[in-house]
Amino acid sequence: MAYIFDTNIFIRSKNEMPMDIWPTFWERFREMVNSGDIFTSVTVKEEIDKGKDELTEWLKTNAPKSFYLSLDADVMIQYANVQNWAKSNPVYSPQALNTFANVADACLIATASAKHLTLVTYEGSSPNSKKRVMIPDACNAMGVRCCDLNTVLRELGITI
Repeated sequence: MAYIFDTNIFIRSKNEMPMDIWPTFWERFREMVNSGDIFTSVTVKEEIDKGKDELTEWLKTNAPKSFYLSLDADVMIQYANVQNWAKSNPVYSPQALNTFANVADACLIATASAKHLTLVTYEGSSPNSKKRVMIPDACNAMGVRCCDLNTVLRELGITI
């Protein structure tokens, strides 16, 4: 099984497990990034690059180009399906739909769907949220499996 990581996995890991205190975690993370078992979207890279911090540098040093999945034709077909689902859901406000269309989330879900990947995020489900389209809810609607980082570590047999 292969996985695609949301931006929040990287950012929370950086904030909650600083690289200078958790070197073993970051070594295991580097191994996962290079294993071909986990990926992320070019849109996540763009979000992380905006931070211009140690996480940006860590990814530049440790992630191969193949780690970043592009928005190819198959992904863009699924992207349209994800957007159509969100727009047809009467619970979401126009602002929520606009945000969903302009952040990495919809691209992640589309990539996971097109490439048959499990989407890894710390977001929780909130199907009645008017202000934000939550990744687990969109994944559920699109038939995409969604889990958190600890689930991935367990499934890959990684201990720290």
